[in-house]
Amino acid sequence: MWISNAVARWVETISKSADSNATVLREALTSLREELASVRAERDSLKLQAAIDRTHFDWLANKVNALEQERAGLIERAYNIRLPAVPELTRITTPAAPLEEAFKLQDIFCDIGDDVAKKLGIPIHDQRD
Repeated sequence: MWISNAVARWVETISKSADSNATVLREALTSLREELASVRAERDSLKLQAAIDRTHFDWLANKVNALEQERAGLIERAYNIRLPAVPELTRITTPAAPLEEAFKLQDIFCDIGDDVAKKLGIPIHDQRD
């Protein structure tokens, strides 16, 4: 069986093209594997940092709660004023919780105002008469 030179060249061109495409794909695959390894290492690092941050937050929340209890006790002893329930800093464990709900900082740093402080007998140090 006889094959013309044009067909032979065409088959040879397709073969070279397939070889070059295979080389490009092999390099792309290698590059993607390296990038995947890099991203996995970064993910693991972030997981570790998140665990450390959760531990620090828990320690800080316990410390703030203890200070709030101590502050309420000192105000009660110094001014004979029984404050309502002392707010506690807590963390909501649902991952989809919004930031405002997760920290509840507005309850810790609330200001009762000068009028209420005067009624309770708490001295006001920042008076502007």
